[in-house]
Amino acid sequence: MAVRKARRARPGPEGWFAVTVQADVAGLKGEDRPDVLARLAERHEVRITSAPGGRGCEIAVRGADGSAREEVRALKQLLETGEVLLVEGQPHGHRTLLGRAAGPVFRQVARKGPR
Repeated sequence: MAVRKARRARPGPEGWFAVTVQADVAGLKGEDRPDVLARLAERHEVRITSAPGGRGCEIAVRGADGSAREEVRALKQLLETGEVLLVEGQPHGHRTLLGRAAGPVFRQVARKGPR
């Protein structure tokens, strides 16, 4: 019986995290750009280009950690809908002993993002 190794997903080019946004490129590059985008540009390398097929623009951030990824997702929501939806205080029900012990580890991994 032949055993196949599972292939890992191809990593993004040099650690770039990108989202496609329904917005005008010129509006995101000028002085009127959103504050979130300006803060991201201070800490990370940010690239804004036209998306293929006339689908708006692509915002790419190099070396984005977990918090930067959350900021990019929030920026996408803000540009497309005008507001950022927050999900906090979700009930999680009864946790087992293993679930309570592993919770902080999973949160730590989620903050750093996939490596």
